[in-house]
Amino acid sequence: MKRKRGWLFYPLMIVALLLCAIPAYADTPTLPHAFYGTLTIGGSSASVGTVVKAKVGGVECGSITTTVAGQYGGSGAFDAKLTVSGDIATGATINFYANNSIADQTYAFSAGAVTELNLTVEVPTDTTPPSVNITALTPDPTKDNTPTFTGTATDTLSNISSVQYKVDSGSWTAASASDGAFNSTSEGYTFTTAALSNGAHTVYVRATDSASNTTLEANYASDSFTVDTIVPSVASTSPANGASNVAVDTTVTVTFSEAMKASTITTGSFTLVADSTSVSGSVSYNSGTYTATFTPSADLLEDTTCTATLSTAITDAAGNPLASAYSWSFATIGAVVPGDATGDGLVDARDITKVERIIAGLDAATPGADATEDGLIDARDITKVEMIIAGLG
Repeated sequence: MKRKRGWLFYPLMIVALLLCAIPAYADTPTLPHAFYGTLTIGGSSASVGTVVKAKVGGVECGSITTTVAGQYGGSGAFDAKLTVSGDIATGATINFYANNSIADQTYAFSAGAVTELNLTVEVPTDTTPPSVNITALTPDPTKDNTPTFTGTATDTLSNISSVQYKVDSGSWTAASASDGAFNSTSEGYTFTTAALSNGAHTVYVRATDSASNTTLEANYASDSFTVDTIVPSVASTSPANGASNVAVDTTVTVTFSEAMKASTITTGSFTLVADSTSVSGSVSYNSGTYTATFTPSADLLEDTTCTATLSTAITDAAGNPLASAYSWSFATIGAVVPGDATGDGLVDARDITKVERIIAGLDAATPGADATEDGLIDARDITKVEMIIAGLG
């Protein structure tokens, strides 16, 4: 009997060893949980093309796109369904989304199940006002009292329906969309203000979205700028208008009432004519004194009437031109006749008296009083004048 029981032990050991040698297989994959049903968004049937997603713990586990309005998936055995799959524990909560808005319904995961679940999604209430900003003012408002503004209006949920602006405490005025119509959540706009008066101004911009939210007053886009509409004028000239006996080597200057734009003051806009003949020269501008200078290329002719002219091409720093062209004239000194102290073209007894008065310090020196042309006016010039009168000089 003992020998027989020993033979039974060994076959059992062999079977055990064979069982231990059989490899262990991985766990069977979790079967998906399939869903289908109706889909309502904001009280209306969802449109074709709506994307429905399922998430577990914030991780997307399946999605489907609607092909029939108001319905996702189908009940038929071969109809597409929203399949939720992955390493998901039984009973885990599934959240559903339509176009990224969460549905009111949830469901516990059950591997291999097929569930009809009607989903409803509430449209979030849009109470956020749009934001606006000004990106450019063109042209520079300091040189145009009807500046054009550009900018953008941005909203997080609804489309922009309108953009308005006002200047200072004026009334709101509609702006136009850059593409012709306000139809997105980020719109460009442009507008041109009405004519503005000279001084400091502030422009405000606000936007309204399709949910009737309007930019809060504290958040209006605003920009301040100064409009200069003052026309520049001529303050003084040298030589003065109507001056005579002007030296032939003179330069012609004009001082303006305000700062000017130097690039507009050229030989084309600041000209000089001598007896109907254009005078060549160069023009410069001193921004510190508001003074422009015309320097002739050569001395002017004697006994000549010269006319300087400023055209309306000349503007101030803000771009305002002279109200009209401005001209003034002066005469250069005549040819000097030695002994003609009075400058009347004659040498006679009156010139003797003039020289005497100059020597006595009663009159200012004149070129003709230096009859001897030695650079001095003294008694010898009286004698020279007397000789000229007597025909001896």
